[in-house]
Amino acid sequence: MVRYRHYRNSDKPGTMMFVTATVLDLVHAFRRDEPRDEMVRIIARESRLAEARLHAYVVMSHHVHLVIHLSKTMDIRKFMQRLKPNAGRSISRLLTSEDLAEFDAQHGLNSNTFWQRSFRSVEIVGDNMLEQKLDYIHQNPVKAEYVVRPEEYRWSSARLFEQGLWSAEKGLPFEAVAESVVKPD
Repeated sequence: MVRYRHYRNSDKPGTMMFVTATVLDLVHAFRRDEPRDEMVRIIARESRLAEARLHAYVVMSHHVHLVIHLSKTMDIRKFMQRLKPNAGRSISRLLTSEDLAEFDAQHGLNSNTFWQRSFRSVEIVGDNMLEQKLDYIHQNPVKAEYVVRPEEYRWSSARLFEQGLWSAEKGLPFEAVAESVVKPD
């Protein structure tokens, strides 16, 4: 008999992590601007409240990637236990009836109504790994053919990097992240 081990996320506080959270049943809940904008604002707010350094993010149509350096008192499981339900509640209010219908088959299973049960996280060890994860996040919209250049995608930190707002020591300024989703005039 084959035994499968459930993936286990780190409980080590104060680490830098690459994180992926996926919408339940791969529903494209972030296909419209308004839910994507809200998700970016929530990422900035929850990172600030957790006293974490946000290094990179991207909101794709049915998943989110982050690189986050947690405070000495926070581990990734605690952080995601705040981020996912807060985001799910807020974004669910922005979904259309068509979006909500896609969730109907999954409602009530495992008490989840927006996100898949778990998430994936990998501890980032070393500058090479950090650089690889930052590039992966920023290239995600290009690979999905949403844009030609990473900085063209409004729901990614690539634009903030191009503007010189990221530093390895401090990450991204939370205000700049929250303001990055404001549409240009």
